Amino acid sequence: MRRPRVKVEGEGFYHVVSRIGGRRFLIDEAEKGILLGMIRAAAAFSGVELYTYAVMSNHFHLLVRVPRKQEVSDKEILRRMEALYGTPKFLKVLEKWEKWTAKKQESRVEAEKARLRARMYDLSQFCKTFKETYTQDYNKRHDNTGTIWEGRFKSILLEGSWRTLMTVAGYIHLNPVRAEMVAQPEQATNAGYGAACQGDTRAITGLVSLVKRVYGVREATWAQARDACAEVIAGAISDFRSQISDSSFQSEGGEPSPGSADSAAARPAEGVGTLKALLRRRVAGFLHGGALGGVAFLKRVAGCLPKRVRRRSAAVLDGFGLVAAGGTRDAS
Repeated sequence: MRRPRVKVEGEGFYHVVSRIGGRRFLIDEAEKGILLGMIRAAAAFSGVELYTYAVMSNHFHLLVRVPRKQEVSDKEILRRMEALYGTPKFLKVLEKWEKWTAKKQESRVEAEKARLRARMYDLSQFCKTFKETYTQDYNKRHDNTGTIWEGRFKSILLEGSWRTLMTVAGYIHLNPVRAEMVAQPEQATNAGYGAACQGDTRAITGLVSLVKRVYGVREATWAQARDACAEVIAGAISDFRSQISDSSFQSEGGEPSPGSADSAAARPAEGVGTLKALLRRRVAGFLHGGALGGVAFLKRVAGCLPKRVRRRSAAVLDGFGLVAAGGTRDAS
């Protein structure tokens, strides 16, 4: 039975994962670049903000923000279409629309625009767009048939707090290290932090946007974003090969406001390791339609779930994959 996906109306933050089917390692270095390009194009079309990523040989991780739905003008539709389709295909679509307009079939043009708008600001449509496009492109180039993906993507709804978003970003950046592809995350060109450290301007833009969000500031530099990411990564690496005990789940005390001026100094040093431990311990469970954040956040999420989901989810919601990111495991 399919597990229900946890999404919210309006703005939401998500950790997205999808794997290649059959335990195959199809995504070599060239393919990683192709897939990432399609992910970025789909994000530009959908209005989704790609904070960071890791594209591996048989799966990918994304950290994204899906904004609240908003009106999209005709001019903006054209801009987004070109970003998604590329100029040659975009011009062919425009030519088709011009022919319909000349035949007084403007309703067909408006219907297509409506379908395009319906695909925007939606996590499922965003993932469907680039996964289907990549499958078609891969099959054409490799004389392959059928889908290459292992079912639908998995996602975790994230609290928009410093601790949750930055630690999930750190977890994503460490994927190439865990896979023993690189010794240090800054060496990984296939992950957002490593790519940014090596000068990828789009990866830099994503991480700067993430840091501006979690600190609640209007402006930030790459140097500031790099230091914030490095702080989290250093805490995670220090805990990387350590034994994880049940005490990892005990309360750590209060968390500073993301926008406060002294939040960096006030954060407990053990907090990063503790949440990283939780993330590692629980990753298999909460990838099946779960949420990650503080207890109050999870209570709000649980209150918004359909009744049929709440009845199946058990008292602490572990069976449904809702996980407390600090304080306690009991989110009931």
